[in-house]
Amino acid sequence: MSFVIAPEVVSDTAASLQSLSSTIRAANAAAAAPTTGILAAGADEISASVASLFSEHASAYQALSTQATAFHDQLVQNLNAAARAYANTEAAAVGLLQTVEQDVLAVINAPTEWLLGRPLIGYGADGVTNAQGVGTAGGPGGLLWGRGGNGGTSTAAGVAGGAGGAAGLLGSGGTGGMGGWGASGGTGGTGGWLWGHGGDGGTGGHSNVTGGAGGAGGAAGLLGSGGAGGKGGLWWGNVTDTSTGGRGGTGGSGGWLLGNGGVGGTGGPLAPGGTGGNALWFGNGGSGGTGGELAAGGAGGQAGLLIGNGGIGGTGGVLGAGGPGGLGGWLGDAGGTGAAGGAPSVPLRMEGPSPQIAISVGSGPRFEALLDTGATIAIVPPQFVDTASLGPVIGSSSITFGTPPFLETDYYNVYQAPLDLGNGIITKPTNIGVVTSSTHTNTITGQTTPLDPSKVKPILGIGSNARSFPFFPFSPTEDLPGNLGDGVLINEPRNYAQFGPNPLADGTQTVGAPFTNVKVSINGGPAQPVQANIDTGGLYGSIPSEVMGGLPVGARVPAGTTITVYTQNGMPLYQQVVGNDAPYVTAPTTAQGYFNTGYFPFSLGPMYISYGPPGLGSTWFTYAGTPSAALAAANANHAVIDLMDVAA
Repeated sequence: MSFVIAPEVVSDTAASLQSLSSTIRAANAAAAAPTTGILAAGADEISASVASLFSEHASAYQALSTQATAFHDQLVQNLNAAARAYANTEAAAVGLLQTVEQDVLAVINAPTEWLLGRPLIGYGADGVTNAQGVGTAGGPGGLLWGRGGNGGTSTAAGVAGGAGGAAGLLGSGGTGGMGGWGASGGTGGTGGWLWGHGGDGGTGGHSNVTGGAGGAGGAAGLLGSGGAGGKGGLWWGNVTDTSTGGRGGTGGSGGWLLGNGGVGGTGGPLAPGGTGGNALWFGNGGSGGTGGELAAGGAGGQAGLLIGNGGIGGTGGVLGAGGPGGLGGWLGDAGGTGAAGGAPSVPLRMEGPSPQIAISVGSGPRFEALLDTGATIAIVPPQFVDTASLGPVIGSSSITFGTPPFLETDYYNVYQAPLDLGNGIITKPTNIGVVTSSTHTNTITGQTTPLDPSKVKPILGIGSNARSFPFFPFSPTEDLPGNLGDGVLINEPRNYAQFGPNPLADGTQTVGAPFTNVKVSINGGPAQPVQANIDTGGLYGSIPSEVMGGLPVGARVPAGTTITVYTQNGMPLYQQVVGNDAPYVTAPTTAQGYFNTGYFPFSLGPMYISYGPPGLGSTWFTYAGTPSAALAAANANHAVIDLMDVAA
């Protein structure tokens, strides 16, 4: 029988023994005092002798325990040393084997590299971006076996990305590189002559006029599927109303004998998805690519001439039509029309009382941001953006959130980039604030403390008249294309936000978003006129001290207090009975205090933030009134509002 001992197992054993050693030491220490210092039960000689006998035994035990502990420590040290020696030997052996493998491959590949400049076995070299900003083509894979190298990214304007390298007899083609400004992505590499899939096309370059088209997917060889088309380029820089992203790339052709066509690429903003690739003799056509926002999906590819089904048309972008299906083969069916794009909505998650949606800046990672009706700024901590890819800083400023006595001030640099809101919904290039430093101030104590910029909560402001000059005079969501920039519906009970015109026509309107004028009654008393901030970012809200009968600033509104809110004309909006999540008392209106609704009205039902009138906006309490057929129809793609959420 043979055994294999892994060094990590030996290390774990040593660690366990070390823990056991600590336990033994603790037990010995606990037993030392009560056993070695035993007092005689009485003053007679027999009691003294018995006590002395037990103490001598205890002392002997402690001496033996000291020796055992020393032996145990030496055993642990030896095991750790053995594990380290084993691991070092194993690492050296692996390095030796890798060297031998590289030497053998070098011998095998030397003749073909000398004659043809190409290995017999191995991957092709990836392309690079040369000094002129041109992405070079990926190197071909090995003549016998090996994947083609990926194409290099082009950074020069108008230059297509480098093409993916071709495979040899067996292997897949390399992926095309990204195109330069306004240029198409590189074409995917061809799959192996006998077997292998085509490489995917590269992403099109960004532009402020028309984004570059995604690169075409590479064709397969005799057997294999075509590569997917690349994504169309985004819009970037100072765009106009006629600017669009790039169309998705066409999928690659399936194998000469057998193989499916590649999937069409996803279109950029306002651009259609790419056409699916065609099969040749046996195989299905590729599916059309998904359209960009407000654009149609791509057409499905044609099936093989003999056997195969046509590709399904691509799904439309939000509010876009589905693409047509591809033709079927002699024995096969035509592809179905792609699904129309759904409502321009995104999932909304509640973090306590605050609504969050997942966004990304440019081509950066996705992260959650507070959907804040009380601001127009988009501000993010530095770890969520690659500032090097955003271009130059166009300005710097600061913004203060909160109401006295609790204020947070964030200092930021301003960049410009598209904002991806999810579900294919992407803004035109818009201003983004990246935090550089932050402070917290208590206006009662006058104390200001610094905050770690990475701990600042990302915020996407969707208000209208909470403008932050000079860089955020309007919300980034107003930079959405077409009518997607008309406003935002927040439906907290159904956990989604929707962009565009108000799908819920009924309700009560207040002019101004978030700042508006309302009347507030406390415990059925007279309705007092106040300026209000209808603010998803206001947590539990605040009320000016004079409205609360002179309660001190910073105090909490007592539990059980009934707060009733009306329009200026006396139309009821909502009523709140204060519980544990009580608003706090803020400064009087004469000291710039105002009524902040906090989360509560948004928890009752859907509310719509409209960007009209321009620069002022309006807020619709869609649940204040009787729901109509239009309201139910607008919720058809989501769960219909419970009637208990609809206040008369």
